[in-house]
Amino acid sequence: MSSSTNINAPRPTKVSSAYNYDISAGQGDKVIDISTALIDSIGSGASNCLFIDAGSSTTHYMSFKGRNDLTKIVLTINWESRTTAASAPTSCSLSSTLAEGNVTLSWSGAKSGANNDISAYEIQYSDSTNNSTWGSWTALTILNSTATSGSLSVSPPSIRGNFRRFRIRTRGTAGSSYYSGWKVSSNTVRKNTLPSAPTTAIASPEIHSNETITLTWSGAAGGTSAIKGYQISSRTSTDNNTWSEWDGLITLNLNASSGSYNPVVTNVSGTYTQFRIRTVDVLGAISTEKISNSIYCNITACGEPTVFSLSTTVAEGSITLSWNGATAGAGNAIIGYELEYSDSSDDSTWGVWSTLKTVMTAGNSGSTSASPPSTRGYYRRFRIRTLGTAGSNYYSNWKTSANSVRKNILPTPPSILTVSPTLYETPTVAINWSGTLPGTSPIKHYVIQRSTSFMGNPPWSSYETLATIASSETSGTYVAEASNLPGTSTRYRISVTDTLDAVSAYVTSNIVTKNSPPTAPKIECPMSGRSTYNLTPRFMITTGIEPDGQTQIVEVRLNAGQWFNSVDNPELFSTNGYLGDNTKTVFKAPTLSYGSHTVTIRCLDSDLMTSSAEIVKTFNVQSSPFQLITANVTTVKATHINTLRTTVNTIREFHCMPPIVWGEEIISLKTTIERWPQHIQELRAALEPIITRINEFDGTSTFDIPPVEWIPFGVGRPKADVMIQLQELIQIL
Repeated sequence: MSSSTNINAPRPTKVSSAYNYDISAGQGDKVIDISTALIDSIGSGASNCLFIDAGSSTTHYMSFKGRNDLTKIVLTINWESRTTAASAPTSCSLSSTLAEGNVTLSWSGAKSGANNDISAYEIQYSDSTNNSTWGSWTALTILNSTATSGSLSVSPPSIRGNFRRFRIRTRGTAGSSYYSGWKVSSNTVRKNTLPSAPTTAIASPEIHSNETITLTWSGAAGGTSAIKGYQISSRTSTDNNTWSEWDGLITLNLNASSGSYNPVVTNVSGTYTQFRIRTVDVLGAISTEKISNSIYCNITACGEPTVFSLSTTVAEGSITLSWNGATAGAGNAIIGYELEYSDSSDDSTWGVWSTLKTVMTAGNSGSTSASPPSTRGYYRRFRIRTLGTAGSNYYSNWKTSANSVRKNILPTPPSILTVSPTLYETPTVAINWSGTLPGTSPIKHYVIQRSTSFMGNPPWSSYETLATIASSETSGTYVAEASNLPGTSTRYRISVTDTLDAVSAYVTSNIVTKNSPPTAPKIECPMSGRSTYNLTPRFMITTGIEPDGQTQIVEVRLNAGQWFNSVDNPELFSTNGYLGDNTKTVFKAPTLSYGSHTVTIRCLDSDLMTSSAEIVKTFNVQSSPFQLITANVTTVKATHINTLRTTVNTIREFHCMPPIVWGEEIISLKTTIERWPQHIQELRAALEPIITRINEFDGTSTFDIPPVEWIPFGVGRPKADVMIQLQELIQIL
């Protein structure tokens, strides 16, 4: 197993690599039964050596033992672990070397040992008076931690001016035999020493009224820390013997051994005041106190103004209060005026006084703005007193205003406001009002505003001012230019303004609307420029939208003739009378002549008869192109079928439908007669959508095509009655 172990056995001549055993690492015994094959191999002499690789670990070792009975070879492996001590932190220091309170002890660089993880840190301290000769170590704490670094809040010595150092060692899970050595902190902390209070503190002047007080001091000193500032307090007495508790005034930042401060003191006459000064260092340590001399206050009251009046007795808004003749007191200079008010409904019985404002000024006269009562028609009076530097005990008496002010009563807006006409074509409307009542002030003018929307529906626009009409009358008329945008509704409102510029509530008028023509109708038949064989053709019309919500009248004119309309000529319209939006109607023309024609179609609104855009279509009425077919006489030929095909497509295009692409070309003397039924069926199929379009266009049957009972065409040669039925149908479509 090692170079020093003797093995009493012959050297092997052959090593077999056929048998390998992997054994997991770890502490404890590992028992392996060697396989029969390996036993047989060893027993037969093929191999008599067993090699074990224990790895290159410097912290573990392996030993084994084996039985010499080859029938029961068991290899027992003992895997051992070596244990070593933990390592102390490599650094240990304090966050501050001078402290009033706790500081932080920090360390790092600790290590665990072999089979000995970090479990805690043991910390001790030692104190010194000179940072050189140290006392014995005292246990501080044990901090449980598995980390290699850490920190702890620790306190300086309890005695001011003394020093303290610390040491630390690492504990491990293997027990005290494997603790690390001690690591001493690289620095120490000293307990801060107190600063010294000033040696002198003087307050002046010793007798005061409203003068500025000055407190001066000197002779202060820092301890182990520099001066940061001073705590200043005051106390009072009426006999310079029995004193009140100290009242903190300020903590003054001042890094100097002397200074001055202007404290605010009582202005109650007959009061003594003293001051206390204590030094504060940069660590917040406070010295003993230094008490100043006493100062004494002597004050008299101010005098109220001799004159106090209001600028007006009726007001809508702000008024001016004016006063003069106020006087200051002894040691009690004027600093301002306090004003209060009281309200009344009858200028006789008054309510309680309420605070209005305080006006800060040193003059013996002045002025300020104020408001009348919030309730219209009520009265308000005011009172004033003089304020002095000595405080409320030395304010003057109250002076009540010589007059009062009444809150203006608003005018009442017109009781009647009308705008006409309610539906207009020319954008001019007349606004009329009456029934206005003045308030406590005369009428000055009227303000007319307007708001618009589409067809009187929300949302309405914000009101905008249309006109300001100077008038003191209780009624009036104004002609306004209204919106010329079709469909725009307008409402107006009016208010009254009096001579104090007080504005009444608004009164709103009725709604007026700019009349809007309907949108152009939609013409679904005929297609412009196409032809028909019907002397009384049908025109399929769908009304547009009437923005004003009115009903519509459909008008149709043929060529330059008269206008026919759905109200006066109901017999010419399938749906007649006054029509709504998107209403379908069929106009059946009076008998026309053959040739070119023009049809003009428009819609009128039912109130002002405003017309939509006119839709113009051109079309032709052609004479019959069909040859006379007589039963049992005329032979149906290719030309008859081709003529039908041509007329069918002509009629389809007239009704805004695409022409048919026929199944086969029919050529005289070439196309066989046997396919005649298919050609007839194809023609009928091309006509049926036209009939359906006409009959289903509107909700009436007035100008519908009667149901077509198609004549059976049988077999053999073409039948005259079948051909005639198609010809006659084409001429009524």
